[in-house]
Amino acid sequence: MRRSRIVVGVVMMASLFGCGGEGAGDDAPDAQRTAEKTRTAASTTFEAIGQGVEALGYTSTGAGRWAICGQEPSPNGAQYVAEIAVTQSNVPPSKYGAVVREQAEAQGWSVEEAGADTLEGRKDGLTLRAQYGAAGMNLSVRSRCLDVPKDEIRRLTDQPKDDLGVAPPS
Repeated sequence: MRRSRIVVGVVMMASLFGCGGEGAGDDAPDAQRTAEKTRTAASTTFEAIGQGVEALGYTSTGAGRWAICGQEPSPNGAQYVAEIAVTQSNVPPSKYGAVVREQAEAQGWSVEEAGADTLEGRKDGLTLRAQYGAAGMNLSVRSRCLDVPKDEIRRLTDQPKDDLGVAPPS
């Protein structure tokens, strides 16, 4: 009886700390869904914030790509990152924080200030970051770090950037 308790305890500890039958690469099949979820959230959020600040110019129509993430010195995962920059706006930079917060919250993000010129938001496992100042605004949406094998990290990060199709200001 005591031996079965020890075995059960060891199995429970192994599964709790990720030492069970599943190993690195558990998230590999989720990569496509993660990228699509991040692209969709980024495109919608970037357009809403762009309309809120009355954007006159972007650096591009937005780009998404896979990036390495995880513990240093040996990264162990990949995350999808979507980015865009507002280069000109009809709203003064002093109002960016309030407008970004309002538009992000309207899109379902829980937003908190991360500094005088930075906001961060969370929604559905994604992270929104907005950094702004007199020269413009940088926006990014990141997925969580997916635990994938090194060959999958390489395959994902070697893919070309995706165009998010954010509508240019009219």
